Amino acid sequence: MRWVALILLLLNVGLFGYFKLGADSVVEVQAGHEPIAPDDIRLLTPDELDRLPKKQKPVATAPTPAAPPPPQTACYEWGSFAAANVPRARNILDKFSLHADVHQTGSQEATRYWVYIPPLATPDKAQAKNAEVRALGVDESFVVQEPQWHNAISFGVFKDESLATKLLNDLHAKGVKSAVKGVRNHENGQSSFLIRDVTEAVASDIGNLQPDFPGSELKKVTCP
Repeated sequence: MRWVALILLLLNVGLFGYFKLGADSVVEVQAGHEPIAPDDIRLLTPDELDRLPKKQKPVATAPTPAAPPPPQTACYEWGSFAAANVPRARNILDKFSLHADVHQTGSQEATRYWVYIPPLATPDKAQAKNAEVRALGVDESFVVQEPQWHNAISFGVFKDESLATKLLNDLHAKGVKSAVKGVRNHENGQSSFLIRDVTEAVASDIGNLQPDFPGSELKKVTCP
């Protein structure tokens, strides 16, 4: 019995020492694993959540607009002109920075058929007459500014006489009785310009100069 009591006593002493040493030992805490103070942790209210800084969304960068395509160009023939009018026409082309080749035509080739009202006494009368024919349903007409035919009213110039005759008959049917048909040609021939790289906008501007050059026309042609 004494041996049993002694064994039990030793076991009790061993257990007491084990737990005593475990309580006094310091547990080493690894860096980054320190315990968080529970007293400092609390749930935020909805109002507090709304006041927190918001993460800014990245601003989408607008794509760089593509460069507009270059304007379409074409070749035009402008003419024909008497020798006296060639320098004036050339000066206009230079103002538009256009390259043009001059083509000379013989007297027979230069013949044009012009439908017009002969020059009126004053610019006011010419403008009034032009307004009158426009009111009768004539879409194409203008007051001529060229000195030789100043204050005439032009309706069209044609290489083909039959087209000029048809226009004249149409004008008479609409009530423009003073319109006539005439031949415009020059013994020394005339000149035309072949113009390259012309945009539609520039072609329109040149076409608006027709009152300064009666008997001329601007038409699109195939580039040589």
